[in-house]
Amino acid sequence: MKIGNTILMELKNSWKGYLIFTLVVIIMIGGFIQIYPSVSSAFDEELDGAENIEIEIVEADEFMIVHLFWVEFPHANNYTLLVGKSPQMIVPVDKIEGIRDNEYTYSLPLEDNDNSPEWYFGILAVIDDEEDLSTEFVGMESNVDRISFLEESFGIDYSSIHGFLSVLWSMWWFLLIGLYIVYISLNCVSKDYDEGRMDIILSKPISRRQYLLEKFSLVAIFTFFLLSIAGLITIASVHSLGELSNISASTLFITTLFSWPLFLVIIAVSFLSAVYFENSKKSVGFTFLIVLIQYGINMVGNMTDNLEHVKHYSIISYWNHESMLYGDAINWIDFAVLSVIVFILIFITLRIFENKDIPA
Repeated sequence: MKIGNTILMELKNSWKGYLIFTLVVIIMIGGFIQIYPSVSSAFDEELDGAENIEIEIVEADEFMIVHLFWVEFPHANNYTLLVGKSPQMIVPVDKIEGIRDNEYTYSLPLEDNDNSPEWYFGILAVIDDEEDLSTEFVGMESNVDRISFLEESFGIDYSSIHGFLSVLWSMWWFLLIGLYIVYISLNCVSKDYDEGRMDIILSKPISRRQYLLEKFSLVAIFTFFLLSIAGLITIASVHSLGELSNISASTLFITTLFSWPLFLVIIAVSFLSAVYFENSKKSVGFTFLIVLIQYGINMVGNMTDNLEHVKHYSIISYWNHESMLYGDAINWIDFAVLSVIVFILIFITLRIFENKDIPA
């Protein structure tokens, strides 16, 4: 059979499903990214008015010297400094009034059990309008970098576009695309077994190798096309939020495309399963189990640093989207590892398929 005929026949029968799923991915990615501003504000741990204050810390043997600088408020007669161990300042530890300049140096004793105790500094502008004495809140700053509970637990900063996209890719990108890729990969081969036409197909002038490689090539090409579209939609959606100044379009596109080897492994596992079991139900159950186990291992490895070594047993960890999002160089070793796995799985699948008796 002429090279490419199997691809064209399969595409003719499946193009509607491919198109529908592509539209679903476009809608979900575009919609998910659009909620970023709401999520960012919810997880933003910056203190109120922190942009109005600059702080410099100098630690001596027994004291911590805090240099505070803040924006000058118009009509302010003087300023009040509140010092406390929590941002609420319900009962401040110290209160310094009558500060004339928009800067102040404050010293604190270092605690024996903690060389860097957590302190908060609030600035109030005192305004005398000749009729009434009032205060305006200038801002608050701390001597420690504040992070949210989720960032401390999972190492992801949800308030930045990098962390938000990392959640998109680590939480459901693999499942959303991976499970559908499993379905179409298995369907490519298993339907020919289930409908009893495998012997008829192979009775034509087409080798088993050509049959399998063309089916694999179609799913691989579709996946590459899907990821390219997803990358462009990601860029457009991030651009609509005005965030391309924080992360480049090329970074978004390359990071998306470099998940392709990950999905090639999924395709290869699916084809191996379909050829080995010769039954769609068994193949689906086995392959879905493999995908879910891989996803679970990766999630467990992300929970704590003590379990981080577990992630190496999941193929998902070899698509290091977090480092690429932050501008790190592409890890070609991880790319090579996934590529080798794909070639090994395809080789095994071809050997099994070529040595199997095809049921009539």
